[in-house]
Amino acid sequence: MTTRGPAAIARRLETTFPGRCASSFVALQGIDRSLVLASQAFTALIPLLLLVAALAPDDHRDVVSSAVIGRFRLTGDAASAVDQLFVSPGGGSIGLLSGFLLVFSGVSLTRRMQRMYQQAWRREPPPGVGHALHAVLGLTALLLGLSLLYLARALVGSLPWSDLLLVVVSASAGLVVFTTVPWLLLDRRVGWRRLLPTGVLTAGFSSVYGIASTIYMPRLMETYSRRYGLFGVTLALVGWLLAIAVILVASAVVAAEFDRAPEPWARRLRGRFGIETATPGPAATSPVTGSSARPSGVAPDRSA
Repeated sequence: MTTRGPAAIARRLETTFPGRCASSFVALQGIDRSLVLASQAFTALIPLLLLVAALAPDDHRDVVSSAVIGRFRLTGDAASAVDQLFVSPGGGSIGLLSGFLLVFSGVSLTRRMQRMYQQAWRREPPPGVGHALHAVLGLTALLLGLSLLYLARALVGSLPWSDLLLVVVSASAGLVVFTTVPWLLLDRRVGWRRLLPTGVLTAGFSSVYGIASTIYMPRLMETYSRRYGLFGVTLALVGWLLAIAVILVASAVVAAEFDRAPEPWARRLRGRFGIETATPGPAATSPVTGSSARPSGVAPDRSA
């Protein structure tokens, strides 16, 4: 094999669908972006859960800790640490400044998600303040979807075959949420149907990871809570959020590349599911690379 062989193979792999997905993930700085999303989600999630625990009725003060314990099937020291983390005295209240900071943290999360989706789909931010409004709408849709998912999980938890039903309900809710939220964060410039692959990938891998987390998270949180106390619980939650963030970013990249893929199999799938495909037109500037050039063989997008 000549010295030019590995380079030629690498260049050839870059033109394949997996190669383009990997290149886009690297160009998007996927790992760094996932870390930022996970940390932002943590700073928004924990205060929100503490607020819910503080405002809950006196006989439901443990609603948050019970949900977390049930979600990860915790026992022993891990369950006690979670109870301690979300314990709230009676008569909880929230000040105006605290409420503003909570909303600001949530909007900051969706704004970061918005920039991630815009770069994955190679969309320039629109002028004006409309994109900020869509970020607020995206946060509203996300919180509403998570609330409905919690209620649905509570309803099916006592039914026969509850474990299977929980997976189905979680996957179905994830499909709707992670198709609608990108649609809003992309300022409704990409058709909802074209974003279905994003929802399918995000919901599918999140459901699989959710099943896996019920296996390893109890032991992880038990170990961390014994070693580090409450800090160990928060550390385990940050790691869990990081994995979800990687799924979110990778799913967005793969779905966007699928929408642009020129391969016959991709065209057949898009046609079978009635997904609107791109048509030739002027090259658009790529927010990821900062240039107007597109990868070889990739068709430009068209707003739906």
